[in-house]
Amino acid sequence: MFLNYLKIAFRNLKKNKGYSFINIFGLAVGIACCIIILLFIQNEFSYDKYNKNYHRIYRICLDAKISNNELNSAQSSGPCGQAFVQEIPEVENYTRLRNYGFPVIRYKDKAFSEERFYWVDSSFFDVFTVHFIEGNPETALIQPNSVVITKSTAKKYFGNEEPIGKLLNSDRRKDYMVTGVIDDFPVNSSFHFDFLGSLASYQMENDRSWLSNNYETFILVKENVNSKELEEKIQRVSKAHIGPELIKVVGITYEQMFKGGSRYNYIIQPLSDIHLRSHRSNEIEPPGDILYVYIFSIIAFAILLIACINFTNLATARSSGRAKEVGIRKTLGSNQALLIRQFLTETILMSFIAMLFALLIVELFLPTFNSIANKHLDLQIFSNYYSVPILIVFVIIVGIIAGIYPAFVLSSLIPVKVLRGKLQRTSTKSFLRNFLVITQFSITIVLIVGAFIVDRQVDFVRNKKLGFNREQILIVKKTDDIGKDIQSFKNDITQLSSISDITNSTSIPGELFGDSAFRREGGGTEEVHDIRLLFTDYDFINTYQIKMLQGRFFSKDYANDTMAVVINEEAVKAMGIKDPLGKYLIRVGDNAKFKIIGITDNFNFESLHQKIQPLIFGLFRPAAFGRFVSVRFTSQYAKNAIKDIETIWHRYAGSQAFEYSFFNDDFAKLYASEQRTGQIFSIFSILAIFIACLGLLGLAAYTAEQRTKEIGIRKVLGATVSEIILMLTKEFTKWVLIANIIAWPAAYFLMNGWLENFAYRINLNIWVFILSGILALLIAVLTVSYQAIKAAITNPVESLRYE
Repeated sequence: MFLNYLKIAFRNLKKNKGYSFINIFGLAVGIACCIIILLFIQNEFSYDKYNKNYHRIYRICLDAKISNNELNSAQSSGPCGQAFVQEIPEVENYTRLRNYGFPVIRYKDKAFSEERFYWVDSSFFDVFTVHFIEGNPETALIQPNSVVITKSTAKKYFGNEEPIGKLLNSDRRKDYMVTGVIDDFPVNSSFHFDFLGSLASYQMENDRSWLSNNYETFILVKENVNSKELEEKIQRVSKAHIGPELIKVVGITYEQMFKGGSRYNYIIQPLSDIHLRSHRSNEIEPPGDILYVYIFSIIAFAILLIACINFTNLATARSSGRAKEVGIRKTLGSNQALLIRQFLTETILMSFIAMLFALLIVELFLPTFNSIANKHLDLQIFSNYYSVPILIVFVIIVGIIAGIYPAFVLSSLIPVKVLRGKLQRTSTKSFLRNFLVITQFSITIVLIVGAFIVDRQVDFVRNKKLGFNREQILIVKKTDDIGKDIQSFKNDITQLSSISDITNSTSIPGELFGDSAFRREGGGTEEVHDIRLLFTDYDFINTYQIKMLQGRFFSKDYANDTMAVVINEEAVKAMGIKDPLGKYLIRVGDNAKFKIIGITDNFNFESLHQKIQPLIFGLFRPAAFGRFVSVRFTSQYAKNAIKDIETIWHRYAGSQAFEYSFFNDDFAKLYASEQRTGQIFSIFSILAIFIACLGLLGLAAYTAEQRTKEIGIRKVLGATVSEIILMLTKEFTKWVLIANIIAWPAAYFLMNGWLENFAYRINLNIWVFILSGILALLIAVLTVSYQAIKAAITNPVESLRYE
């Protein structure tokens, strides 16, 4: 029986080649899109799960509010991990990570500035799953001045030499012995390291302050621990230690802080949540976002739904073509259940063929998707034992979803009426087709609107005026290695005719800024503010062309400027300082006093996802320096400037690589995620339009076929070609117009939610929706017009002879 079903299915595919192609190819594209997005989603959820005990690893995070400043940091204090192990039975172990800068590592004639150099406790390998190629994980980081490196790092420095026991020099200051070589961290890890140095190398390993949050602390807990109860215990232990320090440093009790509306707590975050559900400051690496997983999941479902709608529409539309077959089968004894089985076998077969084409499409286009999404996705059908069964189940489900309604429609036909030729088109089937086409185009219009809005928002944040001039600035990176010669380096560059300004700073807009707690002089001890802090030289304000509102910036003419600060307008508002010039700020902890000498205009020194934060400028003390040198040049001399600066760089840095970038390019990277999202939105919107148009093409062909004689009669009676085209296209036009009414509110709700992630965003203007609707309408009309014109220009004699 089953073989008979397959034989009939193949006959029908061969008999109706055009409709079969539309169904199978449309379904294949829909399934391919779905597979690619599912691979993306699977990859996003796989982060950090390579760790054997990932379900028992939690990160300790700071959740605080000081005055009006919210502090949601991925970092915690130095002593908290050890205290939790000692005082909370559920905590088995802990480890800490810290970055002390970006050292230049040298071995013989090789020198590289290393950004992925972190210092960790020796317990790191007890908490995280790391495979050692050489060395002993139990002893590798116990001794000070020891370091474990990755396989690729060992190759970079030592080539074919044996790395164990070799010495690597850091910043020409200290040597570290290689005690282990490990595999590179997996792509789907929330953090990647090239060097893991022993935290015992630093006296700060014994940092006992509970109010200084400089470490990423991870704890390993026992099996089946209740996370809520664990967090409550962590907060009780933290309070017992933080309370005495608050009184000593700030002068208030824990209870007084809470009464004033502030808070200072530690919370726990599962390791598996870090990649998708973490929007904290001081992350080791930029995390992903669960919002995009939801968005792409909706897109995958929507595109597959569009493809299934095509199938259902065309199958129900052509049901009359198989009416006699159903009538004969029922007369010969076939019942409804057998007919349903037969028709579902056909749809599942088509789904299977579509799946084969879809896998081919995925293999062809996955590299392009990886390039756009910055991923390393791989289909690997046979790499897992469950892949093939999942695909088979997927084929069956899609086949059933696409074919269940047509199967019931065809199997329910009454034999007597069919064989007498009394089969009539029912309003139910017409209504269903109309409803499905409207649904299809509603989804398509939502995707088009989404693509427009994402593109406009990305363009907005890339081109928004930030409060400083970001054009024609070259950033020389990792200059801390030549720190002692930084002034000479600057002076030599200043001599170049192509250079107008140059400055050295601890950070630059778009990079992480440090922070520190301050209060205004004369304010209560509870008025503590955590404020972003940037140390720089005298030339920062001129190089970035930031506007001064009051007072002045640092100057060589004033010897005491190292004990002065310049603050932005937002800091004035946050701290409530009236007539700020000449007033003092008190640094919490050491009670050092800093005189306010100037107020800058607000400028966006962080991503436009965040509102402008309070900022304090501090002046480098003698012999201090930062890791960025910003150089403003004239555009016509850009190439010469880079070459000349590189020559000067090697004069001071020797063989260390010259690393530079243009500020505009670096700042644009803050929105790389949104830009990728916009590109993916656009691609899948085009594919959704393509699939929907395939369905419309098939329906238009069917409609023209059904009305062939009517068209012939109308032409004989004097109807023009344009009137016939209008007659055949107006129904489809009506469907798309109704789809707009449904799609616009849905698109507004979804995209307004996405835009809420930005502190600075575009307005949702009505023209975006109108333009999307017009575009969808034009595409639909052009698609249908092909069949309409073809039918309209047919000789009426041929139309009237049509059977």
